[in-house]
Formats: sequence, structure tokens, C-alpha cells
Amino acid sequence: MPKILIIDDEINLRETIAEMLTYLGYEIYLSTDGLDGLEKVKSVQPHLIICDIMMPVLDGYGFMEHHQSSDYKHIPVLFLSAKVEPRDKEKGIALGVKDYITKPFTFKDLKATIDLFLT
Repeated sequence: MPKILIIDDEINLRETIAEMLTYLGYEIYLSTDGLDGLEKVKSVQPHLIICDIMMPVLDGYGFMEHHQSSDYKHIPVLFLSAKVEPRDKEKGIALGVKDYITKPFTFKDLKATIDLFLT
């Protein structure tokens, strides 16, 4: 069963995504900020990470800077963010994210993007 780590400080969104992905058979782990997310990556070793950008403590960009220099940099990261400026996407891609999904999004689109990296 593929493991997915969701790092997002918006509890309703995080829980909704988790519930939908659990229903589809994924094993889901949750984190509220980038710093906690880095710890969860070590303990869980997920197959995929979905990460918001704007979060307290350590934002998504900071998470990626640490993630790319870790032993777990092979784990793909998808950014899921309300930041829609082209420079935000460019920065994420430059930091190593595999894809950038903007909020609002459809669950169908999220699932299709997840499938690209877990198949």
C-alpha cells in the first residue's frame, strides 16, 4: 500500500484529502508544518509527499531546501498551494518539486497527478 505524507496547516483541507486518499487505499500520514514534515519523512519514509507552501514554523520552500539535502531526497514532492504566480511555481520546480498543483483543485486532478508518481 503506497504511503503518502500530507504537509498542510489547513486542517479541513488536510483531513479531506486524507479521507479521500484513504478511501482509495493509500496509507496516509499527516503533518502541520515543514519542520514536523521533515521528521515524519524520516520515520514514515512515504512514497510521495504533498506539501503546502504557506505554513508556520517552516514553509514549503524551507521544507524543500532541507528535503533535497537529506537521505530521502528521492521521495517525490508535490506542492499544493494557493500561490498562483508563475514565479512561485518556478521557485518550487527549482527546489526540486515534481509538480505544482494550485488551490482550488479538483480531487480528480490531484489523483491523476499522484498516479503519475506512484505507478
